Amino acid sequence: MSNSHDNKEKPGWADNPAFIRAFLGILIISSILAALAGLNSAWHNPHPHFAVEGIPVFFAIYGFVAFAFIVLAGQHLRKLVGRKEEYYDERE
Repeated sequence: MSNSHDNKEKPGWADNPAFIRAFLGILIISSILAALAGLNSAWHNPHPHFAVEGIPVFFAIYGFVAFAFIVLAGQHLRKLVGRKEEYYDERE
């Protein structure tokens, strides 16, 4: 089996360092703008259902924490339910 790094093909457009830098820059800038927009009091619900919903950018923080938990839990879950690479080869 050959690795994709062994062949001398031209890297794809997503592997270009300039694209990666530009993509990360746009992502960071848009994240900052979204967080600043969340601080705008005109977009807040004047009567939140729960008190915690009144915190500026609460839903952004909640979403980030939930996503980080899913990623970190998935790393440990893989150890419990994962199979060896040659699992299917052992049967033959």
